[in-house]
Amino acid sequence: MFDFFSKKSKISWKITILYAFMFMMLLFLVNLSIYFFLSSFIDDNIQKSINNTSELVLSQFSGIGDPVNFFETDILQQISRSEENIFFRVLDKDGKVNAQSKYLENMDIPFSLEIEEFRSGNKIMAVKTIPVNKFVFSRGYLQVVRDITFEKNFLDFLIIVLTFAAGIGALISVFLGYFTTRKMLSPINKVTEAARKISSSDLGRRLEVSGPDDELKKLALTFNSMLDRLEKSFKRQKQFVSDASHELRTPISVIKGYVDLLDRWGKEKEDVRDEAIDAIKKETDNMKKLMENLLLLARGDDSELKKEENLFDFNNLVEEIIKEFKVMESDITLIFEDDAEIEFYGDPNLFKQLFRIFLDNAVKFTAKNGKIKIKLGRLDKENFFFSIADDGPGISQSDLPFIFDRFYQADKSRSRKSNKGSGLGLAIAKQIIDSYNGTIEIESSEKEGTKFIVKLPLKEK
Repeated sequence: MFDFFSKKSKISWKITILYAFMFMMLLFLVNLSIYFFLSSFIDDNIQKSINNTSELVLSQFSGIGDPVNFFETDILQQISRSEENIFFRVLDKDGKVNAQSKYLENMDIPFSLEIEEFRSGNKIMAVKTIPVNKFVFSRGYLQVVRDITFEKNFLDFLIIVLTFAAGIGALISVFLGYFTTRKMLSPINKVTEAARKISSSDLGRRLEVSGPDDELKKLALTFNSMLDRLEKSFKRQKQFVSDASHELRTPISVIKGYVDLLDRWGKEKEDVRDEAIDAIKKETDNMKKLMENLLLLARGDDSELKKEENLFDFNNLVEEIIKEFKVMESDITLIFEDDAEIEFYGDPNLFKQLFRIFLDNAVKFTAKNGKIKIKLGRLDKENFFFSIADDGPGISQSDLPFIFDRFYQADKSRSRKSNKGSGLGLAIAKQIIDSYNGTIEIESSEKEGTKFIVKLPLKEK
């Protein structure tokens, strides 16, 4: 049986055999209890019958001087007729038979002061030998014998019946258990069949959920929910690969074009060579940045965003980034307002990247001589915020739900820059903020600018 459970057999058979075994054990215990109860009950009745009859017979002759000689075969025969299946034998003090019931003639009866069972041919008897001097002033013995063949044959027959019933019950339990188990496990079979038919190109299949609200129904619902998440994940992955391929196609085409240009004219014309080299360097830098961003997003997807955290001054970090942008974007006014000193425990490099993303996004959509306002302050003792607002063309309501999607770019006509980037910046920003349990709010309308509000908990060291 242990080998059976260790092999790769069907779970329906395993459950069937297990429950059949348990049922057989229960039936065995019940049958055993019935047998021992009836056996004990019959033995008690035999003992009571012999003891009561012995006392009754001897009490009738308590006044007789010599009851041993008084008993004769005819008297014993008359007493036997009044007592069902009970017979007598009278022995003298030397153990010789003085008188006996005709039923006991030529029968070898053991001499036992306690009730003892013995066989005589095909008969089963029980005997008890009683000293007569316990009742009268005479020596000798009275043997009271009862024929218990019927009772013992009944118990033997009972064993056969109970064994047969146990066998029939075991077979019935196996068949009923197997069909019941198959019916109960049919939803699992449906799950198996559905899983076998599902492929990456066909994730739209779902299990039919019906029946009682039990564990199997919950399994089907969980399986459907898993398929929903899996389908959504596959769609995102396919879109991600498609967009990444599209983004890489452009710089590769540019590099190939300039390589062809170098091959034709680079050896003769220095200006063509220098232009091609500069363009190739620029495109390789763009490709490197794109791959770094893709790697960062991939690590975040796998919950492996690496952090080198320490306690730093958030105000100084923001001021440092603003200085960088003031040097690069002298035609835009950057205004910084901080209402509180923020000491934050986190990765400074990640938050520098986060702030550069938001500022770079704001700069791209801010016209010449425009303004960008940056605010930093506390919400309460445990949370703080920073916001970045530009006075650019704003974001349409149709674009707002998608601006954090990877590679998504709103209407190109709203940008004052020719190079808008890969469309990964805001997706990376959201990933960083999510990793610190923060939130992003957007206030934007067309022709009125856009405001990003980031709220973060003050993470303890």
